[in-house]
Amino acid sequence: MQVCRQVLNGNMNTHRSAALLVSLLSTACLAKGGFQAGGNAGGGGGAAGDPSGGPAEGSYGGPAEPGGPGEGGGTAPTGPAEPRWDDFAFAVRERSGTYYGPWTITKLTTFKVGQACYAKLGEKDSGSLRNTVYYIGSVHELAKKWTGEEWDRIENQRSDRAKDRALVEPMMDEFGKRFHMTIAIEGDDCETERDALWIRYWYQIGEAFQNHPPAAGKLFVTLNVSATARDITSTVDETGTKFTFTAPRDIEAKDWTDKLAKPFRKNAAKL
Repeated sequence: MQVCRQVLNGNMNTHRSAALLVSLLSTACLAKGGFQAGGNAGGGGGAAGDPSGGPAEGSYGGPAEPGGPGEGGGTAPTGPAEPRWDDFAFAVRERSGTYYGPWTITKLTTFKVGQACYAKLGEKDSGSLRNTVYYIGSVHELAKKWTGEEWDRIENQRSDRAKDRALVEPMMDEFGKRFHMTIAIEGDDCETERDALWIRYWYQIGEAFQNHPPAAGKLFVTLNVSATARDITSTVDETGTKFTFTAPRDIEAKDWTDKLAKPFRKNAAKL
């Protein structure tokens, strides 16, 4: 940028008849971004998807691209930067074709699992990735019932999706004060096949709170998947908002689907 300016000033001071040369040099400098100001848009905060304690949340899914103009970061975008995802969230982004989908994972869900397990959750043909579509749908339906907001419609209401997703994100941040799900799986690794017990629990719980939203208008659910558990146990706090389940990791319990769904039916809003 400094070189471009020096050349332009020198030519302008030499002779006014050099206007054509000045014009050509100005065009060249602008093409290189010599006069482009500002930095990259995007979020701050840590990377999404920390398997030890849940995703660290930042604007638009994660940290901004490092560097701005003049620092190797390229020219400034005209709108919000494309969100940054970890591998799992990005796989959800590609599979769902939405932004609210991966944000449901990074903002509204915590996976307390080992590194080996977390690394497999977004694999293309995994049951865990396939189940995200159903889970995201359940969370979205719950949000619509409680808030009336339709993230999918807002996100696609016009061709400027960057502008529209910027409208959806704060809605989801606000909904995060009313909903969160934590999935904790004992052990460093986990099964990610479609019939893995923990994935079936995850699906069943999502279906249950979609069909039977808690009357309290808030839901914070924890699913603990234990290597030593042999049956489903559940507790619901006095406010009817905190649901905690402990379920076997390896051995299927009798009537487990009803044992997961019944607490939601019991604490649902009366029809």
